[in-house]
Amino acid sequence: MQNIRIVNIPEMKAVYSGPLTDGKKFEDFVKWFSGYHASLANELYPRDFMWYNERLGVQEWFYALPAGAKEEDCGGFEIVDLPSGLFAVASCMDADFDQAADWLNTREELLKWAAESDKFKAYENAEGKKERYPMFHIVSPGEMYAEKISIEDLYLPIERR
Repeated sequence: MQNIRIVNIPEMKAVYSGPLTDGKKFEDFVKWFSGYHASLANELYPRDFMWYNERLGVQEWFYALPAGAKEEDCGGFEIVDLPSGLFAVASCMDADFDQAADWLNTREELLKWAAESDKFKAYENAEGKKERYPMFHIVSPGEMYAEKISIEDLYLPIERR
């Protein structure tokens, strides 16, 4: 079984990529957030989260803004609420390296853990609830990508039973 941790992502503002329907939108967002993130002092963790929006059928990217961020520094991208709440988190290999086999396996293990938990269950989108999907971000240093070393944290939205 995966080692699973539970995190609570607080309510905060995020820069939103919009639906990533083409490579240009993806590249524009990468360029903006990479430069912005590099300008922050003493950052110890990633702030970007990507998910597949099942309702729209597209990937979307969020960048959690630090306190004191200025709208004019957000590259013209929309500012939204970061998907917040409880998440069960486990690590897996970057989906780019194995056609998502480890990512899918990790997701299944997280879902199994949630189904068997007596305290938590997988979050289900429904009318009147915030929209939430599994999210991920790469946690290993980017310069290791060329060596095919890239680890992702996979976040499964959960709620109390």
